Amino acid sequence: MKSIFFIPVFFFALVSLSAASTNTANNDNGAKPTFQDFLAQFPKANLPYAFEAEDMQVQLEKRTAAPKAQRLAWEYYHFLPMLEESARHNRMPVYPEAVAAFETNEYFAVLYNTGRAFTKNLKSYHISVYDKDGNHLATHFVAGANAGTITAAVIDETLNADVQAYEVNWAREFRNGANNDGNTVVGLTPAGRRTIALTSGNAVEQLTWAYHHTTEPASTLTADAK
Repeated sequence: MKSIFFIPVFFFALVSLSAASTNTANNDNGAKPTFQDFLAQFPKANLPYAFEAEDMQVQLEKRTAAPKAQRLAWEYYHFLPMLEESARHNRMPVYPEAVAAFETNEYFAVLYNTGRAFTKNLKSYHISVYDKDGNHLATHFVAGANAGTITAAVIDETLNADVQAYEVNWAREFRNGANNDGNTVVGLTPAGRRTIALTSGNAVEQLTWAYHHTTEPASTLTADAK
């Protein structure tokens, strides 16, 4: 027999959960987090900022994440409007790790990782750019690593990224979900290079323009906007 107390008890639990969530979403002063609160979650860093292919290759072979960044609290997620799109491409929830924050004369920018060890993308770095009022302008995938590809990048002082993609060559066939202990990367094959203007457009998935030949000059190309 169903309890007649189920409905009121369940309703009270929902109300309590909602109240707890609301309180958690507030900062220490009891107010909702501000954009400056959001920026403070990221370690400050200087431009230019580089992701080296060799470093990500080592992490890929060892299947480890290093060094581990602080996971961003969920109350700050709304400052990253492209997270939902990232989750769709990863086919699973994403839990952004705060990697770095940058400031130029015109913009703020934050760098975060949505990849995790033993998942489809070991590393998946995105950069979100904002005007000085905190309005979101653009989000781009800039670097990352998975079993098939490595993407290296250098972000310059004007928030342009020189992005180089590589195909990963393993000593023996890499099988997802299988034991690949002892397998090593024997080489990286260049698969495409572009300069991406990070202050406009959105392109959150790993590079769709890489891994096929193009006749366009690399210096004139920008990432496909979503």
